[in-house]
Amino acid sequence: TGQIKFENVSFSYAKNLPNVLKELTFEIKSGEKIGIVGRTGAGKSSIIQTLFRMAEPSGQIIIDGIHIKDLS
Repeated sequence: TGQIKFENVSFSYAKNLPNVLKELTFEIKSGEKIGIVGRTGAGKSSIIQTLFRMAEPSGQIIIDGIHIKDLS
C-alpha cells in the first residue's frame, strides 16, 4: 500500500562523525504525497539514502509492515 514509517532513525556518515539524522520519527500513510524541503545540510539526501539502503542507519524503517533490513 506504500505506508512508510521511520522510528528513531539516526545516521552518520562515519562512526567518528556526528549524526546527520538524529532520532527521526515520522509516518507517511498510504496514498499521501509529501515533499522533503530544507536548507543545505538539513539531512534531505540522508533521508533518501537511508530509505533506499544506500547507507545503514540505526533505528527502524518499515515499509508496509516490513522492516527494510529484512529485504534483499
